[in-house]
Order: sequence, then structure tokens, then C-alpha cells
Amino acid sequence: MYTRSPFLASIALIVVAAAPVPAAAATSLRVMPPEGTTVAVGQRFDLRVEASAPAGSAAPAGLRVMLDGVDITDRNTLDAGSNGERGYGGTGAAATNLPISHRAGQAPPHTSNFLVRDLAFDTPGDRIVEVRTADGATARVTLQVVAWDAPRRGRARARNIIFLVGDGMGIAHRTAARIVGRGLVNGKARRPLAMDTLEVSGTVSTSALNAVITDSAPGMSSYVTGAKSNNNQEGVFPDNTLDDPFDNPKVEYLGEFLRRLRGRGFNVGIVTTGDVTDATPGANAVHTSDRLASDGIAARFFDERDRNGVTVLMGGGSSHFVADGSRGARTDGRDLGAEFTAAGFTRVDTAPALAALSAGAPPRRLLGLFSPGTMPVAFDKVGAGRYSDELAREANAARRDAPMLRDMAAAALRTLEAHSPAGFYLMVEAASIDKAAHNADAERAIWDTLELDGAVEVALAFAARTNSDADATNDTLVIVTADHECGGLALIGVGNERYAPQSLGRAVRDYAAVFRFEPEQRLDFTTNYEIGPDGYPVNPDPSRKLLLGWAAAPDRYENWLSNRYYRSATAITRKVENDVSRPIAVANPQRDSGLPQADNKSVSGEAIPGFLVEGVIENGEYACAPQEQCGDTSSLALNTSGHTATDVVLSASGPGALQFTGAHENTAIFFWMLRATTGSYPNTIEELRASRAR
Repeated sequence: MYTRSPFLASIALIVVAAAPVPAAAATSLRVMPPEGTTVAVGQRFDLRVEASAPAGSAAPAGLRVMLDGVDITDRNTLDAGSNGERGYGGTGAAATNLPISHRAGQAPPHTSNFLVRDLAFDTPGDRIVEVRTADGATARVTLQVVAWDAPRRGRARARNIIFLVGDGMGIAHRTAARIVGRGLVNGKARRPLAMDTLEVSGTVSTSALNAVITDSAPGMSSYVTGAKSNNNQEGVFPDNTLDDPFDNPKVEYLGEFLRRLRGRGFNVGIVTTGDVTDATPGANAVHTSDRLASDGIAARFFDERDRNGVTVLMGGGSSHFVADGSRGARTDGRDLGAEFTAAGFTRVDTAPALAALSAGAPPRRLLGLFSPGTMPVAFDKVGAGRYSDELAREANAARRDAPMLRDMAAAALRTLEAHSPAGFYLMVEAASIDKAAHNADAERAIWDTLELDGAVEVALAFAARTNSDADATNDTLVIVTADHECGGLALIGVGNERYAPQSLGRAVRDYAAVFRFEPEQRLDFTTNYEIGPDGYPVNPDPSRKLLLGWAAAPDRYENWLSNRYYRSATAITRKVENDVSRPIAVANPQRDSGLPQADNKSVSGEAIPGFLVEGVIENGEYACAPQEQCGDTSSLALNTSGHTATDVVLSASGPGALQFTGAHENTAIFFWMLRATTGSYPNTIEELRASRAR
């Protein structure tokens, strides 16, 4: 049963619903931060108020904003409108002397708006925002400001935080990785995953501000801001501006916050197997309403480095750091890689170059870009030439020499520890658990979960040293979790050798055996993976392999075997109806079908045709009409598995770990981490119970 955390009850935003608008008023009001938001004492955030008249009407006049009974309308940073009022008619903040992070674009002309940047409160308690316009529209919101710096005697403090994210990793992904990568003996794992050994675990709800099911942008940023965001947005609240994806009202990230409080001795590291401008890495340092604004995100890692504190940045995405025309995708002419180097960053782009760093002193700043886009997945790196041919493709020539995640994590920790006397925050992401799950590629999702576990081992070894040495001020909190679940993954059975695809020469449903009740069971219902010295199976397709199913997958072919190439399970074709052609998603005949050219071969090279599995998520089959009135309510030709709203597991070890037990919103984790940094956390079950009763 889900029970709301009593701590959340004590910190939850207290909201008084907007007062009814008189019938004569046609103005609607929106206040950001929205209802349900919490902020920490001292944490900066932007306050934006939007007053909207019907499109085509004059903008509302007389917008007034009160904070705790004090009129702060004059603090509006937006330019004056035609009637002299700031923000009237959708004006932005365009002054060139403003910091780039403080500028604001134009809003629709039928709106009047208010914006104040970097608001913060130095004491906890209720803060009341009241809004009104000349035509009688009113709204009232009460913010709750949360205390977090009240140290308890004798409590260790986390100087460092290592936050490991399995993107899209649900409980099933973790379980599958344990069975496949560790094996079972008499019903018990031969040994646990590293992520299983953290002392405390709980569950986290992951919904976005505007959707039950989140994407990675708010899924990550909620952890490190304490505030919900809309899908596609990271570290910001929604607004009505038209063009600039970087002008939304912001809320301070954990790394930014601690950097500002502790000074330049505190640093931030971001490590991912994805593109460093992707949603999860971006949502630790860059504030944007568009997770796909990759070139701008890359630029802000650099341009705002004094504020975001990023001194270690590693992953894929090199194309966003090079000017167009020289292996790059940028169109603004900037050579960001050169700018990072000029600013003192040591740059590496291959696994050997990264390994060579260990021979000398740790670099003060580190930029590692190992692929033009997403880095190759563990399955293709570990299995290259044996059971995977993906990296042999000429298109992947620039991706072949990429390091493993554990090696990047180790290098990041070495640099951060050496040059962060006030501590650090390090985010480490296994990005392609999610990307493989989107492709309904079970083996690649499991292999990437095992790759994450290697990085967890590195983090735990680091924490074990810092938390047990003679220095009581250098302790480390380690957290392992996910931003959301992807694919609706389930462990559905074990292969019945009597119906093994390699034996029959084709795939059948009967291979997916379920348990029996026979007193003398002849069916061997255990897996038979052989684990290699690297911790991965030698053969991904033993006769009794673990079989996985996808609840949120599209149409696909299934032959129960791993794929030598990394392809989508679904293809897009066209459907013509009433002389109108539209896209529709269908099972990809190039993967697991019976076609001669399909990727359907066993490890030994035998073609194994699969069978069709119908999906249950939208595929664009049915048109929405009339199209001009449908907008985003029209179905999509979705060629990937979807995210789900299933809660994810969070495991913690180190100072303040006990806080993380139980079921929580992802936004609560921000406050738990802050309390861990000051020793302000409950340390016994009795204290935990008391803190949640308030």
C-alpha cells in the first residue's frame, strides 16, 4: 500500500485554490512554481505570473503581485509594454546587459506577465503569493519553504554524493540482470548485484508535472531540484514564451545550490553512456524547456560552468561540440571542444586515452567525448565479434573505441576527489537500459544494467574508503535508482529445451515455459548461462535462457534470441485511407522475421524465424479527423516501447541512508540529500517515525 510520506506532509506545498473569477472577468491566471511545489531554505527559483485574455483581445491591465502581503510588482524584470506596465502585451526581458540566464523572450500579445529571478527564502514556513488584475481575476498560492540545515550531534555528513541512474530501469531490469549475470543455485542468487548490497531501499513515484508517465527530463530533474517539471523540460517550470527554450522560470539544481553555498571547492561531475546533452545528464546542470535543444545544452555546460559547477563531463555527443563542417552538428560556428580545452579541461576521446590518465596526476577538469552521439551499448562492446556485429558496421567506426561506464566513473571520481576540497556531486547514468527497452531488446537492456552495476561497484568502493578512513569530513552518500521504468518489462518464463528455437529451427510460444506442480518435475526450469570473467554471459542464448516480455511494446517479431544488430523492433510504413497517406507503425521485418535478410540468426549462425507479437500501445492505425482540430490528441505511429508509470526502486548507502526507506515522490529525494549533507537526518527507526509524524 502506498502511504504518503509524513515528511512530505510536513513540507508539502499548501495551496489555496484560486478564488473564483467574477463573471465579468475573462482573464485566466497561472502562477509558477505551481501547486504542489516545495523549495528548500536558500534554494533559488524564479517566480512567474501569467495573465491571459482570450486570443485577439487586449492584454489584461493592472497585474499586481503580492508576496506575504507586500506588493512586489515593481520587482518585475520584464520590459515595459505599450501602456507603461512591465510585462504588458507579452514583453520579454531583452536587455543585453542581463546575464544570459536572466533574459526572457516574448509572450503572446494578449498576455501580461510578471517575472522575478533568483528568489529565495532564508527561513522556513509558508510564503503566500497573491495575484490580481484590474478586471477582478485573482489567485492565491501558498509556498512551503523547507528547513534542511539543522545538524544533529554526532551525525556524519555527506561531503560527496554519487547518484547512479539506470535510465528506464525498473525492478524487473534489476532482477533480470541478477539472474542472467549472477545465476541461481537452489533458488538463490549465486551472489547479489552491487546495487543489491546498499543498506537501504525504497520506492519512488516518477510522474511528471503534466503527465502520469514521465520522460527522462523531469524524471531526473525532480530528484535534483525538489520540483516537478513538464515532460520535455528540465530544471524549469512551464511558461508562455514563444521561442527561447532557455528562458523559462528556473529552479536551482542540487549541484548549483551546493556550489553556491560551498564555493568553488565544490564541483559537479556528469557521466553517461548516452549523449551528454540528453535529458538525464542535461537535467543535472542545464535549465531548458526543450530537452532536444542539444547544441544549446552543450553550450550552457560551458557558458554557465561557474554557476553549474561542472568540471567533469563524459559520454557521447561529440558532434555538439564541433562546428558544422568538421564532423560536427553545430550551426553557430563555435568549436566548443576547443573552448573547453582553453578553459583548462583535459580532453579525451578513446578508451586508451582515458586509461592513460591514471598514470599521472588527476586532471583538474575533464571532458571525455567518446562518440558522435550515444555511446555503444555494453552488449555490442562486450560481445563484439562473438555474438554482436553492430560495431563492425562502417557507420559505427567512430564508436568502436569507447570505454565502459565503470572506467568513466573511476576517472571522474579520481578527478573530483583530487580537486574538490568542499566535496562534489557526481551523476553516473547507464543511458541505454532505456534505449534498449524502447527497442524491446531484452539482452541489450540487461547487459546495460550489468554495466551500470559495474559503476555501482566503483562508487561503493570509493564510499567504503571515504566513510571508514580517519577523516570524518569526507564521507560519501551513494544512491542507485532510475528516472522511470521503460517497456513494462516482465520476467515471463524460462526456455523449455524441448521447444528451443535452435532445436526446432523456428521460434514458438511454447518455448516460454511456466512453472509446474509435478511432484517429480522433469522440466528443468532453471537458467543455464555460463558467466565469463568479465561478469557477462559467454553466450546470450543458452538452451534455458531467461525470457522477458514487454507490456508497453509495439508490434514486433520474436524469435527468443539475441540480435547481432541493434535495430528497432518496429518500422514505419504508410497507410492510405480516403486518398490520404499517413504513417503507421508495424513490426520491423528486418528483425526476427522469416525474411532472408532479417537479423534472426543464432550465435552459431542458424536462421530462426520468429512469430508476430501484437503490441498494445498506439501505432497510428486510426486517423483523427478533422486533422486540423486534433493537435496532439491524434494517435502517433509510435515505433518504440513506451515508458510506464510503475514506481522504481531507490537504494542508498552512507550518511542519511535511512531516510530513503519507504515510498516517496521523486521530489522528496532532493530534500533527503540536502539533509544528508548537513547531518540533519533521522538516524533510527524511532527518529524516522517521529520525523514523518510531523
